[in-house]
Parts: sequence; C-alpha cells; structure tokens
Amino acid sequence: MRKHRLATLAAAVIIPVMALSACGSAQTGNTASPSSGSAASEGEQTVTFWYSSAGHAVDTINDLVSKFNADHKGKITVKASYQGNYTDVQQKFSAAVQSKSTPSIMQMNDIATAFMIDSKQTTPIYELAKGDKSFDGSSIPKAARKYYSDSKGLLSLPMSVSEPTMYINKQLATQAGLDVSNPPKTFDDVVQWANTIHEKTGAYGYSQYMSDSWIFEMLSANGGLEICNPDNGQGSKQVTGITMTKDLQVKTFQKIADMFKSGVGLNNGTRNTDVAATFSANKLGLALSSSAAYTVMGPSSNVIIAPFPKISDSKKAGTPIGGNSLWVIKGNHSEAEQKASYEFGKYLMSPHAQAVFAKSTGYLFANEKAAQEPEGKEMMADPNIKVLYKQLEDNPASNASLGCRAGAFPLIRKDVIGSFNDALNGTDMKSAMKAAEDKAATDITSYNKAARK
Repeated sequence: MRKHRLATLAAAVIIPVMALSACGSAQTGNTASPSSGSAASEGEQTVTFWYSSAGHAVDTINDLVSKFNADHKGKITVKASYQGNYTDVQQKFSAAVQSKSTPSIMQMNDIATAFMIDSKQTTPIYELAKGDKSFDGSSIPKAARKYYSDSKGLLSLPMSVSEPTMYINKQLATQAGLDVSNPPKTFDDVVQWANTIHEKTGAYGYSQYMSDSWIFEMLSANGGLEICNPDNGQGSKQVTGITMTKDLQVKTFQKIADMFKSGVGLNNGTRNTDVAATFSANKLGLALSSSAAYTVMGPSSNVIIAPFPKISDSKKAGTPIGGNSLWVIKGNHSEAEQKASYEFGKYLMSPHAQAVFAKSTGYLFANEKAAQEPEGKEMMADPNIKVLYKQLEDNPASNASLGCRAGAFPLIRKDVIGSFNDALNGTDMKSAMKAAEDKAATDITSYNKAARK
C-alpha cells in the first residue's frame, strides 16, 4: 500500500519545475531511531548520494565527496551521482521506493519538503543527532532551520539557501537620474523607478521571474500575508487551500500586469534566462529574481542588489528562502548506514564545505560560520552579497515569512501563474486570482487524498 501511495503522491505533483526559489507540513510519522554510536563500529559503510545541483556545482560536489572519502577511508565511502532536476529526482525516488533501491541520502528542493515528509521514507535529523555534541544546529540561519523542522526538531539538513532579490542596472538608473544609493523600498517605489527608467532611457523598466508564481508568493510574504491555509502549512495540519485574493495581493499583481501591458515591463514568460540577458545588455533597469542569478546578471560593477521590495510594513513580513536540503532515507538502509549518511550530510554542512559550495554556485551559506572561511570572507567583501545576508538575517521566521509548505506546491504554482496570464489577456485580476484559488483547492484535495492512503 505504501509503495502505491508514494507513486500516487509523486504522480499528483510532477510538473516541469524551473524555479531557483522558495517554499511543507504534516508530521513525519518516522519511527527509526538509529543509535548514536559510530557508523564505523559496524564496518565500512557505503553511502549512495543523489543530487540535482548542476553546472559548476557538479565538480564542486565531486571534489567535496572525494575529500570526505579520503578523510573517512576505511570507515565511509560515498558514491555520488547526478540524477537530473528535482522533478526527475522525485519521480526516480518514487520508483526507487517500489524497487527497494533508494539512495542513502538525497538532495531535494525546498518546495518538495512536504512531499518528503508525507513519503514517510526519511529519518529526521533530530533523531540522528541525539547525543552528537559535534552538531551545531544554531549555525543554520533561523529561517532555514525553522522551515526544515517540525515541532520536534530538524528534519533535513539545509545544503543551499537562496533569497529573492531586486537587481538594479546601475547604468540605466543613473542615466534616468535616479539615486542608486537610495534604492526602491516598496513595490510602489519599484513601479515609479520602472516608469522613470523606461521614459528616460527607452529600456524596459521592470521584469521578473515568470515561469511560475514564485515572485507573487515572495511579494505576498513580504507583505506579511500567508498564501496557504492553514498556517502556511507550517503547523501539523495539511494545507487545504490558498489565498491570492487579498486586496493587497490583487492591487500588487495588477500593477505588474499594467507594466507588462504598457511596455514598461518585459514579460519573458517561461524564458527566465531572458531576464539576465536583457539586464546584462543594458536593456532592463529593474528585475526581481533569485540571488542565485547574481553571477549571470552582468559585470558586478553595473549590478546593484537591493532588498526585495515590501508591499506592507507588517512585522510578519519577510522573504522566504529557496534552495535545497539533504534527507537521510531509512527504507532498506541499516542504522549504521543512516548514521554514515548523517556524517556525510554534516560534512556538507560544515563551514569549509559551505564556503566552497557557495563560492562555486552563488548560493548563500547554510552554515553562518562559513563566513569565517577564506572563501566566505572573499564573498562577504562584496557589498551586494552583504545585502542578501542582511535580508536573510532580518527574516522574522513568521509563518508568512517562512513561506508555504505544501505537498501540492508545484501544482499550486502552475495554477496561480496560469490565472495571472489569464488576467494579462483580459480577465479581471480578482476573478483570475479567485479561479487560481479554486483550481488549487481541487489539486490540493487530490494530493491530500493520496497522502492519506
């Protein structure tokens, strides 16, 4: 029954996912309690590691695995393999559960957190860390630590953290007579800057990530609004619906639509790379995207990173993290193997590994102590990077600012962006967002039924 159930869960949420960014619930139901003794006490352990980080990250991960293996020779051997994007991995994981060939530890993106919990195939980190005085969870940024935890403690180990951010093209903003030392703080300010840049330079004033509803979620969160009900999926109850029709949301989304319709804004649809390409070609003044895009936005001398704009002054407001975490799998894996997987996960969370990985990939540290490593110090010397870490540090870790955790999250994002595109084609914005709520409620119900089987 569980095998069929997990396949049904995976089938319920598999759609193409292209996001770098943000945002699970329900209790784990895990019962495994591996002993706190050394994995090596039961002989050398082989750990299989599935990951999805691509590009420069592949070489970095392989280098880190080699170093770990050398340091643990005769005790633990890690065999790492790239498994494709997160959607591919989710499908492969479901099939692996059925064939009893799951990896020992796997990397999954933030929005799959609820799916991983609901799979009931993982061992919580708080169980593996019992009696381990070497593990310091307090060095994990507060928002990431809370997002990947339940009421009992940490469920998975954050490996990569990203933040939504605002990019300002220094050349275009200066040409338009705008003061780049005093960037926009609210979304209304963003609209004013976008209009001025377009009017004064002829370039596009605004663009954003548009493959799914990620930016709409970030704007809602930075207004102190929860988009998933109840409790943004951060409690013990499953998400049953979403909220996208608050006046603040509808008005903000309409402002985006107006910029797209007037030509002030560039709507790149699913072509997310167009944002960076247009920005670096000095044809775009402001862009809302991921911190992970920094390295492709053009020469750093022409890029200014500013805090993600707010849509209200709510004390609950903040920007949810993106990125991924490491899950230790319990099915068909001995306690010794699980402990060995945990040791490897801890290594990838170490200050050195985090500093090296962040420098290679553009992600932020999932261990704050990485800032003291040589690579970390080099990164922190960049004023733009400091803005990102300050934004992460300022996250109040409220339900709103943590973001939604829901097993059906990929479908929710598809429903919302589809309805927003309907609004661009003439549907009233509030009616379009109400349709998104209705579609999402149906998808969430289907997922929840599969989760209960």
